[in-house]
Amino acid sequence: MEQLKLKHLFVIFTVAFAVQGCLSTKLVPDNKHLLKKNKFKVEGDKISTSELEEVLKQKPNLRVLGIPFRLKLYNSIDSVRTERGRLHKLDRLNKKNKKRFKREIRINERRRQRAIRKGAPDYIYKKIKLKDTLDPNLTLRQLIKYKFGEAPVIADTGAMSRSRTQVQAYMHSKGYFYAEVSSHFDTIHRMFNKHKLKKKVIANYEIKTGNRYYIDTIKLICKNPGLRGEFNRFIEKESDKNGLNTDFKASIIDKKLIHLPFDADKLSAYRGELARYFRDRTYFGFVESNVSYKADTSRTSNSSDGELKMTLTVLIGDRAIQDKDNPNSVKYIPHVSTRIEYVFFHFSDTSNYRGDFKHTVAGRGLDLKENGFIISLDSLLYKKVRRRVEDPATKDLGLPRNKRVYLKSTERNIWGKQKDSIDYDPHRIAVFYYNGKPFVSPTLIEAQNYLENDNYYKEYYLERSFTRLVQLNLFSVIKPEIVETYPGSGIVHVHYYLVPATKQSFSFEPRAKNSNGFLGLSASLNYTNRNIFRTGTNFIFSVSGGFESNPSVFSTDDKGNKIKTQGRSFNTFEFGPSAKLDIPGLFPFGVTILGKRQRPRTELSAAYNYQQRPDFARSVLQFNYLYKFLVGNGKTQSVSFGLPGASVIKYVSLDPKPDFTAKLALLNDLFLKNAYRDQFIWEDFKLTFDYDNLLKTNKIIPKLRVTYSGSFSIAGNLLNAITSINPNYDTLGHKLFMGIPYSQFSVIDNKIVAYYKTGKRTLIAFRTMAGIGFPMKNSPTSLPYDYSFFAGGSNDNRGWAARTLGPGAYQGLLDPNLIATQIGDIRFNASLEYRINSRGILNHAVFIDAGNIWTRNNDVNRPGGQISARFLKELGVSVGYGLRFDFTYFILRFDLGLPIHDPSFPTGERWIFSKKTEFYTLAEQIYGTDYRDNIPNYLYQLRLNFGIGVPF
Repeated sequence: MEQLKLKHLFVIFTVAFAVQGCLSTKLVPDNKHLLKKNKFKVEGDKISTSELEEVLKQKPNLRVLGIPFRLKLYNSIDSVRTERGRLHKLDRLNKKNKKRFKREIRINERRRQRAIRKGAPDYIYKKIKLKDTLDPNLTLRQLIKYKFGEAPVIADTGAMSRSRTQVQAYMHSKGYFYAEVSSHFDTIHRMFNKHKLKKKVIANYEIKTGNRYYIDTIKLICKNPGLRGEFNRFIEKESDKNGLNTDFKASIIDKKLIHLPFDADKLSAYRGELARYFRDRTYFGFVESNVSYKADTSRTSNSSDGELKMTLTVLIGDRAIQDKDNPNSVKYIPHVSTRIEYVFFHFSDTSNYRGDFKHTVAGRGLDLKENGFIISLDSLLYKKVRRRVEDPATKDLGLPRNKRVYLKSTERNIWGKQKDSIDYDPHRIAVFYYNGKPFVSPTLIEAQNYLENDNYYKEYYLERSFTRLVQLNLFSVIKPEIVETYPGSGIVHVHYYLVPATKQSFSFEPRAKNSNGFLGLSASLNYTNRNIFRTGTNFIFSVSGGFESNPSVFSTDDKGNKIKTQGRSFNTFEFGPSAKLDIPGLFPFGVTILGKRQRPRTELSAAYNYQQRPDFARSVLQFNYLYKFLVGNGKTQSVSFGLPGASVIKYVSLDPKPDFTAKLALLNDLFLKNAYRDQFIWEDFKLTFDYDNLLKTNKIIPKLRVTYSGSFSIAGNLLNAITSINPNYDTLGHKLFMGIPYSQFSVIDNKIVAYYKTGKRTLIAFRTMAGIGFPMKNSPTSLPYDYSFFAGGSNDNRGWAARTLGPGAYQGLLDPNLIATQIGDIRFNASLEYRINSRGILNHAVFIDAGNIWTRNNDVNRPGGQISARFLKELGVSVGYGLRFDFTYFILRFDLGLPIHDPSFPTGERWIFSKKTEFYTLAEQIYGTDYRDNIPNYLYQLRLNFGIGVPF
């Protein structure tokens, strides 16, 4: 049955593509040809054809799996009807504009007459916005044809000539100075009639590479000893993106002959990296043009092996500045290491100024704006207090931290011990300019600055400071400005011009949701205060509601009747308010308790959610208290943990429908009774660790990005200790807290995602997830529903619907009491995708998913679901194809998944090509001779998954 279906699908797709193949050239004019592909024939050294393809001026229509999807979309839409639709829409817009213009005249005439009656000298003219007729929105046909589709690429001899020139330039940039390039078109013959030609051609490029130049010696010319020392340090201790430093070090430092292929592109990129390195090493004003190369190819009698050798000279020059005596000329000065003398923050704001600001400014004879920003009249000097001042006599000895000597104060604490000495940190000094009073705490703003007083200037400090100020979400404009006291002085002043953003705002957000394949529509009304109590605390209050599609928990009711599938209907209503405080620092300890790199934050949130589902009504009241901060160098790792003893407090109240209660009672499943009941969830501690090497400079594999997320939660132990004094129990033997059973468990979850760029438009993405939960004393059977694991869905295993895969080898199709929603205590999942960017709005992917869930304890109602040593043989495997529409701000995703290995079938019958003899025998034993009415007609069904954004 399954094989028959696959054969039918194969035949349908083959015929469809064959028919479409005939339509590829239907819009190609007579005596013109469609460019099918570019072909390279290289004689000599091996050359990357993918790089050659990039420099060509004419490229064929993009193909995915050999099929020009975008060209077929373009051809499928009739151009005449598209143009007719465009003109019709334009005509409608013009008619609307005429109506609006007449309405504008009527309104303003009434206003003019009203002004005349009242004796007013003028009136406010109302301007009604007209519809855009110069660049109107595209019609649906235009969108499909011109945005999603791609016009046929017509072979052009002029474009080929330009491409040939580009290939020649590319070969020259790679050191093949004597390469020869020629090109021509070949017309394609028809497959079954070689005497007839298709309207398709192949562009052929023949390349004779000749010998390549290799660099065997590198010399450095730099008169500045400071720059020379930094350059040597760069090639000895740093790694560049193209790996040139190894050869530079061998030739310049070790005085060895090298064998480095000449590559102008890599050398140009190296100049940019080197200039950036110098700026990061305190050399303000160093630019890429200060580095130049000189290649000497004039040597004769090159090596006997036929290779051409050259000497490359790296020249690091002085800094060019404008001559103040002659503005039309430049002069050169040496690069010098730069220090910061002063740091200034300018708050361009008058909201806290009392009085007439313009009048005050005019009275002082000042301009209203300075450097393009509102002038500041008040100022303060900020100094951070530093405790434990080190003894100056030992400060320069470089002693270990545990052996350093600190000065003591003359004051003593209540125990009679001398207090630590107190002084100001010489680097944490800044001047703040404002009007009236600072709109936000200077301590918070200074904590975002890395360009500190009396410290060295480094460009990455400037970028980090800018990023940190942006992350505060307090400013609409942030303009840092570095001012030299005079060119070449080695002293700069740092200015930050800051314009506050609107403090309070309301917003309405309609949203389309996709939760693991279940669609939903919702909306929220939000109130935001970005700077409550002038502390930089972000306060958000929201009221949200919406509808969502959710399946029933059971596939049959208590009478054995099948419940109609409701996975795609909006059968769930939810509503609830929420409030969140995002506080800078670790509340209540302040912003400066950790270093600047750690960027500590505290998140306090409370929410109530009411959900009306087909099976039950559910109310959830939740409170979170979380600390968040970066670790290490602040680039790759972050940690968040909850307040010990009260990280997350959640109360779940369930009001089940009578049918749902009856079904639970009928099954007498302790696993389900624990999952679907009133309960307290009091997390004693929650810890999350995240890693992302995106911003890491020295990656072992430059094209590989790796992210990791791990979490650990433990709940119920504090309540267990409290309720042990005078315990009360429910009918199932669970301890009660305030008359309600509470959950006791721990959960560990891990996720690793890796992205590897295989080309400019191709990417391999891999994800694996592994988690395990431990039901404990007061929750002996299973985890709470919200903390359980599930498998299947658009963001998991795409061959199954959400929450329908597993657990383990449980044979759900053979269970008359099958539960539609499957959850477990253990999860393992792995997904692999090959993503293709098609240079437009339409992108593609092919994927394979594997995974499942299991229970830790044996569940008599789901035999085969318990974890065992055979777990790898119980993985559900699916393959598929994905179509993604990239609208820049969001991505619409359609993934077609096909299960090929289903662990719910008997051993030996799980693959899609396997016969199902034992399965059908068991089905007949359970359901009787009409067993086919109780199982699907096709056991391996294609599943269309809809999603917003990529799956990982």
